[in-house]
Amino acid sequence: MVDTGRDEGLSEVIGFIMILALIMIFLSIWVIYAVPAEGRQQEIEHMDDVQNWFTQYKITADSLWINYDPDEGVGPVDITISNSMVLGSQGGATHSQGLFMVFMRPFGSSGTLSLVNESERIEITDNIAGTVVDQDIVSVQYMASNTYWIPQTYYYQMGGVFLEQSDGTVNRVAPLIKFNPAENSAIIKIININRIQSGTNLISGEGPVRIDTVLTGKTDELTISDDPAIEITLRDNSAAKAWWSILKELGATVDSPAGNTITIDGLDEISYQYMNYTVSLQSVAAAYS
Repeated sequence: MVDTGRDEGLSEVIGFIMILALIMIFLSIWVIYAVPAEGRQQEIEHMDDVQNWFTQYKITADSLWINYDPDEGVGPVDITISNSMVLGSQGGATHSQGLFMVFMRPFGSSGTLSLVNESERIEITDNIAGTVVDQDIVSVQYMASNTYWIPQTYYYQMGGVFLEQSDGTVNRVAPLIKFNPAENSAIIKIININRIQSGTNLISGEGPVRIDTVLTGKTDELTISDDPAIEITLRDNSAAKAWWSILKELGATVDSPAGNTITIDGLDEISYQYMNYTVSLQSVAAAYS
């Protein structure tokens, strides 16, 4: 005699296990394929936003000294310009709620915004005065800790915007240097960024950060013309190659970098001018150090 009740109970258990197995297969496929794809897209969009932010920051910083006339005593000197940036691809918001939903969405990346000097400097010399400029180069830098997309670092340096990643460094916006091949001359704006010693120079985590920029003044343009030369020391050979490439596009006759150093000589005249800024970072809603 067949026990139909026991068979029906067994089939229900098997059916439940199969449904549970199908759910786990679906969740596994979603986590393996859909979550990384969504996370990668979020991080790509975030890095596009970071690039646009640095471009806008360069325009804002340039507008301060362009509109300042020290002879007339007018312009945005000592006026603070504030910009905000979101660290990380999801802005520090909670990922989701519930037991399973946390695994159904990508984890947000974090980032580090800092004012750094990677032993970088610019020197300008001539035969009469010797060294007329010997200035550290401080950069406003954002380093992304991407989980699903390639790690990238954007930085604002000497009025230019650069992108550093695993396969090298490229220039996104040209620095403030101009060459005139017809007159064999160069004009360079030296961006001198001063960091506030009492404040933080590095903020990392997720969420918004405020960057305050103040133009404290600019100097008169000075010219040297006795066999002048420019030597720029960069953070590494990759950065030096990026500078070398953009300098050639700007019209400079410059040899390939020697290590992380670029030398521009053979000019008849170099005009240079200091743009002095004070930059500070303010944490709005992020863990910082």
